Amino acid sequence: MKCISCGGECRLTDEVCPYCGRQLVETSGYRSDIKKYKGKNEKTQKILDKVASENVPMIISVLVMVLLLTGIGVMIYINDNAYTFREEFMRKKAEKNYEGSLAEIQKYLDAGDYTGFAAYIEYNNIYVHKGPFEDLKLLGRFAEKYVELVNCVEKAVVFGDNAERYNPEESVSDCRWAICFFYQEYDYYSSEIEEDSYKEYIYDMKKKADKILEIYLGMDGDEITSFLQSSENEQEVYLEEVLMPNE
Repeated sequence: MKCISCGGECRLTDEVCPYCGRQLVETSGYRSDIKKYKGKNEKTQKILDKVASENVPMIISVLVMVLLLTGIGVMIYINDNAYTFREEFMRKKAEKNYEGSLAEIQKYLDAGDYTGFAAYIEYNNIYVHKGPFEDLKLLGRFAEKYVELVNCVEKAVVFGDNAERYNPEESVSDCRWAICFFYQEYDYYSSEIEEDSYKEYIYDMKKKADKILEIYLGMDGDEITSFLQSSENEQEVYLEEVLMPNE
């Protein structure tokens, strides 16, 4: 992990940063767990020593087996929950460094990089539906849908009529779903968007989505409206004609 003060690499077992000397409160839970497990192992070892002194081989074997199973269980638990531990750590880190995290987020927004913004939110496991980042709730929701739209359209376009396709029908279906979902959400939350403190970025996302559909799918404003008002079958037929003209 990196120290949030100086950026130096620290181990999860470090109590203080070896570079700047800051107390690493982020790793206290991990160190506490390790200490607890070590304590259990030491207790078990004392029992084994006593049994060994009494020369009772069968009991020793049983205790050794218990110790091994306990160790395996601990390792499995840590391994299975490593991702959860990491997510919780990143979330608390972002909340503790709220001002710094918000400044990083603002850089993505000012650059119009909503894909980067969504990736930053996901990587740092930032909760936008509650807590200090709650103001980002609506923006985060639209960024997620915007990224899905961008990814699906890019995927469908990359698999052009001259490219080898793995599942063209699925690409078209995903593309249709992502487009409709983004614009339906935009219409549904229109009143909330108007009151949102980050509305300018949501409006910009909409403009960028419109431009993507114009460039890659040949839809202008009226054609987007017509597309959204048509049936699912008509939508897929249109996309197939644009994306797979020779198939």
